[in-house]
Amino acid sequence: MPKDKKIKRQTGGVKPCTKCYNPQYLKFNFAYFNPPKDFEDKYKIQMLNRMIELSKDTYLVLMQRRKAVGFEFEDIEINRTIPEAFKSRFPEKEYSKFAIMRLYPNNNPVLGRIVGVMIHQIFYVFYLFIGDNEGYKR
Repeated sequence: MPKDKKIKRQTGGVKPCTKCYNPQYLKFNFAYFNPPKDFEDKYKIQMLNRMIELSKDTYLVLMQRRKAVGFEFEDIEINRTIPEAFKSRFPEKEYSKFAIMRLYPNNNPVLGRIVGVMIHQIFYVFYLFIGDNEGYKR
């Protein structure tokens, strides 16, 4: 009779992600979103419309768009801090540059920017800046 083999199980600890989840389309994460005080319904509707529009193309096609209708990746200074829960979850090298998406592609009727971080085809939304007081410096 053969001996029973024992299977060792891993317990505890956190296994770092090695691009284990690599989606073909862009995903949005609002776990760290801090909406502005003047977050009106018209901005919510436009934000949803932009997400629907950006979700129609694959990630590779989306990254080839010009910044007016896609994303721009900038090393900017924002006048708010990155959420602590996000900092503790991801190493700083993962989010060295911010991803910026325009709320209205041609800044018409109002200048608006959605600022966050892009990690493994997931856009983590942090802030929405509306109007001339953008809240960040280039």
